[in-house]
Amino acid sequence: MSKCMRGAMCLCALVTLPLAGCAGGAGGAPLGGIDGGGIAKGTVTGFGSIFVNGVEYSTSGATITVDGRPGTQADLAVGDVVSIVGRTDANGTTGTAVSVTFDDDVEGPVQSVDVANDVLIVLGQTVRVSGTTSFGDGTPACTLAGLQPGNVVEVSGFRDSFGNIEATRIECQQPGGELEVTGSVQSLDANLPRFQIGTLTVDYSQAQLLGFPGGQPAAQQTVEAKGSSLSNGVLLAARVELKDARIAGKDGDGVELEGLITRFVSATDFDVSGQRVTTSANTRYESCGATFNPPLNTKVEVEGALAAGAILADEIECSAEAELRVRAPVETVSSQSNTLTVLGITISVTATTRLEDKSSAELSPFKLSDLRGGDLVEVRGSSDAQSGSMIAALLERDDPEPGVELRGNAQSATEPDLVILGVTARTTASTVFEDENENPISAAEFFARAPGRMVDVQGSDLGGVVVVEEAKLEE
Repeated sequence: MSKCMRGAMCLCALVTLPLAGCAGGAGGAPLGGIDGGGIAKGTVTGFGSIFVNGVEYSTSGATITVDGRPGTQADLAVGDVVSIVGRTDANGTTGTAVSVTFDDDVEGPVQSVDVANDVLIVLGQTVRVSGTTSFGDGTPACTLAGLQPGNVVEVSGFRDSFGNIEATRIECQQPGGELEVTGSVQSLDANLPRFQIGTLTVDYSQAQLLGFPGGQPAAQQTVEAKGSSLSNGVLLAARVELKDARIAGKDGDGVELEGLITRFVSATDFDVSGQRVTTSANTRYESCGATFNPPLNTKVEVEGALAAGAILADEIECSAEAELRVRAPVETVSSQSNTLTVLGITISVTATTRLEDKSSAELSPFKLSDLRGGDLVEVRGSSDAQSGSMIAALLERDDPEPGVELRGNAQSATEPDLVILGVTARTTASTVFEDENENPISAAEFFARAPGRMVDVQGSDLGGVVVVEEAKLEE
């Protein structure tokens, strides 16, 4: 089954996978304790077999499920949020999957696209696009700018504290497939009977109801609704199933969870994608600042074990926003140091960098060692404060095309030159300047506002200097 065909089979990114049935693990080793195995939930960053949360899990013999139906690894894509039950090896970088489960968050028609604010509305759900959103292929172009109302997309990602979907992957689909959405029941009217998920009204009068303790949906429950048609904007559900954001298992089961902080009371009591997390004096923190007091919707990775329904965290890693962007040909590649250079910028590739080949070669698995000098890549990531290099969160190879793009803080801005990530970007009399709302502005206004701000420039590379055709101020 191809990725494009799975649209009639997918939903819900919040999965509960009981571990009790996998107690023997692969090869007879017991599950339990994050260093020995358990459950991992996160974004697929690569294949060969499957990389999730920095661990390469062998899927040989694993059960792969796509929306409750049998699937294969070929049905998965970089950026999909999956749940894996299995074990990790002593080295912490490899493991064996017993089962892999994928469900999307929403699949249906695009209602509106707001390119300036990186937002689209799909089947009544607000979908936010970030620097780490992967896009599939499609016609018209399956990009935020290429999408139009009426196009059908499948979205995988994480719900934030407002109920919006922070998209990790958007796949364009053909119309006519099943419509699906997962979210919290709001505005329940059992007499009609109807409820809302986001701004979508769901009519469940003819639906098969599954998993509800009282036989009927209740307010605030997380549910999955599926149907094949809309009537005046209302989804006529054929099936509604109760879902649970919490991870099912027994005390001591190891858990590795990637998600957004959706509730924060204190450093010892908060939720990640609806799953309660607690900490202790022994909890280790990485890239979280001097004190752990993150704002809501910060992306984190939590490692620990279940204890009374919560994850008691051994380690918490905070993720930086992937605000930097470089799109240009590769200059050098070093598999030994896991780096490449683009426009003279040193870029580090880590175990959690999302790698995807979107060129005509379509290599899968695709690894850093597959890159060659001259290959066009788009890299999105953050700055390494210690080395000054760029840490890649996402790296995509594309077919060659003219032009380069550079996005980052303007380290200096003295007309006609900008310095971004150490690269000189030179404007000319023909450069088009825009503000953060894509309104034309003068060169004088641009350079007055640019210092220290995030800017995006597009143009051509002439001997290590980017000659700018378009320069834009970013939020």
